[in-house]
Amino acid sequence: MELLPGDRENLAIQTRGGPEKHEVTGWVLISPLSKEDAGEYECHASNAKGEATASAKIHVVETLHEIALTKGKEC
Repeated sequence: MELLPGDRENLAIQTRGGPEKHEVTGWVLISPLSKEDAGEYECHASNAKGEATASAKIHVVETLHEIALTKGKEC
C-alpha cells in the first residue's frame, strides 16, 4: 500500500497561484531525501474544464560520481 502525502513526514505538497490568472502551480517537496524516496511519482489534477496527469522519476545518488555513471541511461 502506498502512503498518501500527508502520511510521510518528509513529503509536503506545495501550491501557489499562477503563473496565469485562474491557474495554480503545485510541486512536491521531499526533505530530507533518501534512497527510499526513489521511484516514480504521479500528479493528477482535475477541474470543471478537464483533467491532467504528469509523472516524474526520482533517482537518488549519494555521490556526484554516480551521476556520471547513470547519465543518459534509463533509471
